[in-house]
Amino acid sequence: MMLVRRKIYLLLPLTAGLCACAGDDARYPSLSMRPFETASPASQPTTPPAPAPDVADAATIAALVERATLSHEGFTRQEPGAARLARAAAGQPIESDARGAALVAMADLAAQRAATSGALADLDLLAARASTTFAPVNEIDTARKQVAVLVSSEDAAIARLWETMGQ
Repeated sequence: MMLVRRKIYLLLPLTAGLCACAGDDARYPSLSMRPFETASPASQPTTPPAPAPDVADAATIAALVERATLSHEGFTRQEPGAARLARAAAGQPIESDARGAALVAMADLAAQRAATSGALADLDLLAARASTTFAPVNEIDTARKQVAVLVSSEDAAIARLWETMGQ
């Protein structure tokens, strides 16, 4: 008997909820076809889409390569002096003047490397924009490869100097 009462108490709210759903049909939209569903599809444009514009012109790309080249030239001018200071600082204690001078020279080289890699970052940004707009990227990729070679040679030189200093 107790089980039957529980079922009644459980079913009573459910049946009341179902009765609430049965209302006037005028409030609900019709399921018949609407005018936009029966209309003929819109015609497609007959002209082909315009080609994607270049993200950067040749002058902009050349300016970025020139910026990287100039900073790399500054790096190569400073590298022999930094190498000399790194050799002098090899085996010296951390607080020595030779070590301090070598660290300053290494910081100067790192600043030149940052300028070169900044140009590479700008070229990477142009390549990303070009890839998302489907613009041509051949010139950008060529410039990126040139500047990446410069950055990797600077990285290798800095690594050699740190190794010379004993770091």
